Amino acid sequence: MTGITAHAQPQPNTQWRQAETSFFDLIQNGYGIVALTSIAERASGLPADTYVLQKNNSVFRCVETRAAEPETTRTAAPLRCAELVKPFVD
Repeated sequence: MTGITAHAQPQPNTQWRQAETSFFDLIQNGYGIVALTSIAERASGLPADTYVLQKNNSVFRCVETRAAEPETTRTAAPLRCAELVKPFVD
């Protein structure tokens, strides 16, 4: 029986690749916030803010999930960032 690996190959037509950089580093390197959306995450149902950052032709999105309790506005989890890339095609 084969197991599913955490580092699977990119799926065809995937346009976002997980980034090793942080939201802070992107801002420090000259990326600016060009859009912000707030919707519930599909998997958890918790509210999430998605920041879109751009510098010239390079685009990243970073997602921050908020806590469910009204008195807590943010979780301790770091923002997850991904870079816009050309879709992978066989």
